Amino acid sequence: MTTTPLDAFGRREVPGATLPDAARRETGLPDVAEAVRDFNESNQAHEDTWTRAHQAADMVRRGTGEERLAQQDAREAREFHLAVQAEHPHRRASLLRQAIVAALTVGLDAVACWFAAQALGNGQLETLFWAGLFLAILASGEIALDYYSDRNRKAWRLLVLGLVLFVAGLGVLRFLYLATVGTNGAAAALVGATLFTAATSGFVLIGYRALRAAEKFPAWQARRRARQAAREAAAAGARLAGYVAERDRLVDAYVSRIRVFFLKTSTSSQLALMEAAVRAHLSGRDALCGRRFPHGISSGGRM
Repeated sequence: MTTTPLDAFGRREVPGATLPDAARRETGLPDVAEAVRDFNESNQAHEDTWTRAHQAADMVRRGTGEERLAQQDAREAREFHLAVQAEHPHRRASLLRQAIVAALTVGLDAVACWFAAQALGNGQLETLFWAGLFLAILASGEIALDYYSDRNRKAWRLLVLGLVLFVAGLGVLRFLYLATVGTNGAAAALVGATLFTAATSGFVLIGYRALRAAEKFPAWQARRRARQAAREAAAAGARLAGYVAERDRLVDAYVSRIRVFFLKTSTSSQLALMEAAVRAHLSGRDALCGRRFPHGISSGGRM
């Protein structure tokens, strides 16, 4: 299906829609404004369609302005996000997703921390307290490693050393617990404690790498703003398309009815020019500018 191109205001381009008075006299084209006035006076439905078409054209103009502003906001938000992201080009992963991954790694350490806490707790409540404390230290260590990785390498190295000693200490506690409650001897307890220690170290490393790949908080905010602006621009474009479709529907309806009226007052060669003039005016271009219409309807379609 062929679509009619739109101008900068969302109106359909109609070649030859406007004719100077001299050209109209030269071609013998009847007065279009007079014909439209007579046509509207012939039936109230014609006048209503004329008015609604003008109102729809006003909606297109307003929607065009809104869509242009929304597109501009989307471009500015996108450029702002790219500028903020460029400060840390290696950190592009979603902050929320990476934080969830890091939290899951800490959660997977819960079993290992529970075994270590069993060596210190004299009851279930005390054991839960120690296990929670161990998990909090591991989570804080991951966050601190990410924080100081770009700020203070000396502090980062000290944190790495501290976490290594802490994880090793948890391994010793697990060995003591497994050696106490186990029935397979110290060797089996050592193997079990070593495996849990390796798992804890691996989960801490995975959580740290997840945080290292995550975008910075300002970049996360800028990305969310850019996505919101893009959605608003898309919504504005969809509304504008609806306004244009409604305006064109009403214009086509009016022109299809006035075409029969024009056949009574003009030749077949003049018909296309007269229809183009009416279509252009209803689409928002003042081809009939300055002329008055019946029942208080001006060329702008306002009562």
